[in-house]
Amino acid sequence: MMITTDQIEVIKSTYFSAAHQRMELAEGEILLTPGQDNRRLFLILEGFLTGYLEDSDDGRFEIFTSGPDSLVGVYSFFSPGHQSYSTVVANVPTVLAVLHEDEVQQPDFDYPSFAAIMLPVVVNEIYIRQLLAYRMHHDRQEAMRRLIQSEKMASLGQMAAGLAHELNNAIGVIRRNAENLTQRFHQQIQLIGQGQWLPWFERGLQEGQVLSTEEIRSRRQELEQKFGLSMRTAKKLAKAGLAPNDLAHCHGQQLEDDAAAIIEHFEAGVGIHDLNLAAQHAENVVKSVRELGAQYRREPQATDLNQNLREALSLLKNRLKTIEISFVPGNIPSIQANPSDWLQVWINLIKNAADALESAQTAKARISISTRLEDHRIYISIADNGPGIPPELFDHIFQPHVTTKRDGLAFGLGLGLTIVERIVQSYQGHLSVSSRPGETIFTIDLPLSLS
Repeated sequence: MMITTDQIEVIKSTYFSAAHQRMELAEGEILLTPGQDNRRLFLILEGFLTGYLEDSDDGRFEIFTSGPDSLVGVYSFFSPGHQSYSTVVANVPTVLAVLHEDEVQQPDFDYPSFAAIMLPVVVNEIYIRQLLAYRMHHDRQEAMRRLIQSEKMASLGQMAAGLAHELNNAIGVIRRNAENLTQRFHQQIQLIGQGQWLPWFERGLQEGQVLSTEEIRSRRQELEQKFGLSMRTAKKLAKAGLAPNDLAHCHGQQLEDDAAAIIEHFEAGVGIHDLNLAAQHAENVVKSVRELGAQYRREPQATDLNQNLREALSLLKNRLKTIEISFVPGNIPSIQANPSDWLQVWINLIKNAADALESAQTAKARISISTRLEDHRIYISIADNGPGIPPELFDHIFQPHVTTKRDGLAFGLGLGLTIVERIVQSYQGHLSVSSRPGETIFTIDLPLSLS
């Protein structure tokens, strides 16, 4: 039951029209305080009044702001205890009309008519109080939720800090031994007089294995046709990233004889390259989990996202052995970024796709990756032909502690996509997903201003 304009006009003319009822408040002047005995009903003629509650920390919680033709003090006027529950203050110079309890109690006062006409006012006050109670309850629940989430993230940070020390020690050992292996490999090759194989080792060490399944197949066919190589040898050379031009000085049987040594030295370089890449990724994972709840930005540098994606595929090559990989790199500019940030983005998204394909035992499993430049933005898409994201999880997959893994043996904190989204947003980008059975696509778009 709400108060109409006509009802307010009747109330104003009947009960608030006398000259002696006028009262003025200066800006900032307090009309009522919590617990104050109040036996007056106020009608605002000009200006505005605000009511608020204060907490133990002197914080203010505004509950109403009322202007002309609004009634104030309804609760304390009509309640048995006549106690005000809030502080009421004038926002600006304000003029009020005041009805005192003494006037209502006069013998000639028509109280039944007064009660009937004021009933909507009282009901409206009850309604407002219900809304206020709901609002306060909702705010308390939200504050509690934020507190619990904050405590969870704090616990995660403490756990990550403890793990970081141990993991960083292990990562340091990996890095030092990788450097030692590289030096020793150089020395051994020179010592046994096989320096001609050193360039292949260096190539694997610097580049890693970066070709997609389709590129390897195409290059294998070229090598077979040009040099008459067996499929087995041509495939190994193609996986080593070699093109016909790289082998122009080799011929026929000599190439068949040299292939084993070329591949052996190249793969040794790739192994150490991947060792360093894995150590770098492990460092970044630890930092990202520890810093998940914090705003951070590391030193940017020119980063080729196509090459960055190739490195991620190289790092995951053992995980992707049974999956066909299609990578179609577009002509996109480099961006100013921390390369390890984006390496983590690709590894999370590609590994999630691989997990989904493996879990569903998808026939002819395939992951398709593409990059393109369009409308002054860079777009990167990672798609798989797996079962799709379960509908009950779709709206929550970017939240912490949400995981699609159902296997009881699978371990996961459910932080991968949360970290991915946080990284993308830190570069003013946007991460979106579409999913249905047979196709799930994660798309990242970035502003060209990062280039």
